[in-house]
Amino acid sequence: MEKESLEKEIDKRPKKRSILKKVLFLFSLFLILFYIYIRYIETSTLVVHEHPIYDNHLPSSYDGTKIVHFSDILYGSTVGEKMLTKTVKKINELKGDIVVFTGDLFNDTLHLTEKDNVYLKEKLSEIEATYRKYAVVGNCDVSNLALYKDIMENAGFTVLENKNELLYFKGNEPLLFVGTSSLIENQDDIASAFQTKEDTTTAYKILLHHEPTIIDELQVHNIHPNLILAGHSLYGLSWFPFGGTLLKQKGVDSYTSFYYENENTKMFVSNGIGTYKLNIRFLNYSSIHLYRLYSHL
Repeated sequence: MEKESLEKEIDKRPKKRSILKKVLFLFSLFLILFYIYIRYIETSTLVVHEHPIYDNHLPSSYDGTKIVHFSDILYGSTVGEKMLTKTVKKINELKGDIVVFTGDLFNDTLHLTEKDNVYLKEKLSEIEATYRKYAVVGNCDVSNLALYKDIMENAGFTVLENKNELLYFKGNEPLLFVGTSSLIENQDDIASAFQTKEDTTTAYKILLHHEPTIIDELQVHNIHPNLILAGHSLYGLSWFPFGGTLLKQKGVDSYTSFYYENENTKMFVSNGIGTYKLNIRFLNYSSIHLYRLYSHL
C-alpha cells in the first residue's frame, strides 16, 4: 500500500509543475500586456473634458464663453509629433474663444534639437482661438525660458509672465487674465501680476498658473481671483482606488484632483498631455479641458 501511495504522489508532481508553468506564463503575459497598455495605449489616448462654470460675478454678456485649457506637453516624453498634431487638431475642433496653456512645454530631463524647436513653433502656431491665446511659465520651462518665450510668442501666444491683460470682447466690461510664473522655481511675483493701471475691483479675474499650490499662496496675499486654471500635477500619472497615485510631482502636495474651491475662488487642474519621469499613465488619459462660462445656472 505504501508503495502504491508513493507512486501516485510521484505521478502528481509533473501535473503540479505543469499547472505552475501555466500560471507563470499567464501572469507574465498579463504583465507584458499591462505594460503595453500603460506605456503606449493610454499615453496616446486623448480625451476632452467639458465643464460648465457658473459664477454670478461673471458679467452676463460673457455667458457661453468657451475657454480651452491644455497643459504639460512635456515634449519628448510620450509626446512627439504625432501626439502634438492630434492635440492641436482636437483643440481647434473645440473652437474656443480663449485658449490657455498652463506651462511645461519642455521636459527638462531631455535635450531637444533645433528641428524640435522649429516644429513646436510651427505646430503651436496652428492653434486657433477667436480672441486670444495665453500661456504661462511652468517649472520645466524655467531652464529654457528664453527659448520657451520665443516659441510661444512666435506661435501667437501672449506669455503672461507675472503680468495681466484686460480683455474686452463682449460688451463694456472686461475679463482680467492674470498670469504668474512657476511658484516652485521662485519665478512668481503675485503682487506685480495683479497690479493694474485701471480699477479692476469688479472685473472677473482669471488666474493662469502652472502649480495648483498657488491657491494657498494667494491666501497669504489676501488675493481672491474668481477662477484659477492650473496643471503640473498630472494627477499622479495614475489613479487607484481610495485615491492612490503613482507619482506626486514636485511641489504639488495633495493637489492631484481636478477641482478645488477656496472661499470665492474656483480652481480647475488639468492632468496634462505628456508624462514626467515615468512614461506611463493608468486610468488617467491625456486631456484637454473645455470650460463654458455662465453667470447663472
